[in-house]
Amino acid sequence: MIENLKKKVFHLFLGISLKRRLFITYLLLSSLILMLTSVFFYTASKKVLIKRAALSSQQQLSLITSNLGEKIDNISNYAITLSINSNIADVLKENPTVPENTLEHFLVNSELTDQAQRIIGLHKNIYAWDILDTENHWFHSSTTETDQLDSILGPEVLDSLQTNLAFQFLGPFQISGEPTFVALKSITNIDNTKYLGALVLLIRETNISSAFRDLPDSSSRDFYITDENGQILSSSSSGGIYKDFSSYTKISSENYKTLTETDRQFFSVDGTDTLFICKSYPDLNWNVINLIPLESLTLDHMVILHNILLISIVVFILSVFFSILCTGTVTAPIQKLVEKMKSASAGKLNISASYSSNDELAVLYNQFNLMMQKIQTLLNDIYEEQNAKQKMEVRLLQSQINPHFLYNTLNTIKSLIELDMNDTAVKAVSSMSSFYRNSLSKGQFIIPLRQELLLTEQYLYIQNLRYMDFVDYEITYEPSWEDHGAEIPKLTIQPVVENIFVHGLTSQICHIHLNVSIRNGTICISVSDNGSGIPPEKLAELNRSIRDFKTARHSFGLPSINHRIALLYGENYGLTIESSPEKGTTVTIVIPDKKI
Repeated sequence: MIENLKKKVFHLFLGISLKRRLFITYLLLSSLILMLTSVFFYTASKKVLIKRAALSSQQQLSLITSNLGEKIDNISNYAITLSINSNIADVLKENPTVPENTLEHFLVNSELTDQAQRIIGLHKNIYAWDILDTENHWFHSSTTETDQLDSILGPEVLDSLQTNLAFQFLGPFQISGEPTFVALKSITNIDNTKYLGALVLLIRETNISSAFRDLPDSSSRDFYITDENGQILSSSSSGGIYKDFSSYTKISSENYKTLTETDRQFFSVDGTDTLFICKSYPDLNWNVINLIPLESLTLDHMVILHNILLISIVVFILSVFFSILCTGTVTAPIQKLVEKMKSASAGKLNISASYSSNDELAVLYNQFNLMMQKIQTLLNDIYEEQNAKQKMEVRLLQSQINPHFLYNTLNTIKSLIELDMNDTAVKAVSSMSSFYRNSLSKGQFIIPLRQELLLTEQYLYIQNLRYMDFVDYEITYEPSWEDHGAEIPKLTIQPVVENIFVHGLTSQICHIHLNVSIRNGTICISVSDNGSGIPPEKLAELNRSIRDFKTARHSFGLPSINHRIALLYGENYGLTIESSPEKGTTVTIVIPDKKI
């Protein structure tokens, strides 16, 4: 079925004009190239936008990790400064445990607060702090949330502070309804590194996530901080904290692992293609992750798409214009040549086709002109050959007519002399002499019509002398007749008249009527008799043979006469025969009123 459809489309395509085929072909090729180019640029622009977004995200993540590093380092520096402060150490040396006496407790707290505030002051990242004694009791220096800290940190973390002297940054934990990070630093005696207590600093998650909020276009993008286990520690929207990143973003654990190893991946989130960019923060084994939905690139992409569509429309219009121009350039010369060929096929052979370019069509034009020249040459040769042949036929006809006619005429003149009809005999000799002089006509093939009529009249006069008891004749000219010097092939009318004497004589007197008329530039010469006529079947065959070129070529009678006239004047002129049995026959010769 598909093959049949292909064949139908192919035949339909071949059935339209060459101009339309070329136009459709050019247009399809242009459209295909335009479509492929548009798809290429669309895809390339998409890749460029993604690459640019990824590069921008990586730069932002670098800035975020740098800001995080500064924040954490700043907090660490404050913690270390407090832990090595000699005044705080002296207070803790004197009070290894929290005083039970309220006044003493107040005085110790006042001293610790005074010393710490001098260092921390109004630090924007640290919103609360406290100190543990050697038995993990709280001095309650600046926070009242120690009960939550006990349950959150637990004995293991608190006990480890006595041996783990390094700075620790933990969390976030839910403290007073808000996600909070906890910074820990042991306080030791500088002289003997004896454990004196521990410093605890509280930092709101919002202070950490503030690193995301100062970025351009951050409102349309999501940032997350995850720990080494994939738990969300902080986010730009404060959503998903404490949750597993894989579950929260609906990607698999394997995809999350791949992301942390490759730094960049495409995943689908709720049916939306999303670019995941990851940068590690090795100091705390954190990962900072940026999610960029491809839809967020739609604005820039739509601008590019709009420009591509606009350019495509312009290029398509130009393609249509140039397709029309190209097809016209190719088909116009071909159409011009086709029109020339149609003119040639209609009989207009004296034409040539001009073409100014020097391409393959120029070869076609030159070959056409060469062909027309050869055809014209051949036609001229054929015409000359036919003309020569007609002259030979006329001469042969003369050679056939003259001996018989001369013999019969001489016998007639002899009879006239024997009958003492000397005047008539003299006139017969004069007519015979004039007849032969006109029939020879100095070897000319074309003679004036008046000369052909005179020749025929002399022939009728001589034949009438021979058949005076059986034949009479009449030559008439209609009032419209004027001699304008029209010409006719020699021996055109005389053979028609001779046919009457050969085929038309009967036992009754034969009346021959030759009439000449002119209408609308056309001369009509009719030769009528009242003989026995021609049977319809034979008349039809005779008319058919007159118009048969092959018959005319091998005939010296009426077909030859008709053929000569048609060659000289065209197919609209020639000879016709009308006849009715027992009523007679009329032969009409039609020629133009002009010189040849």
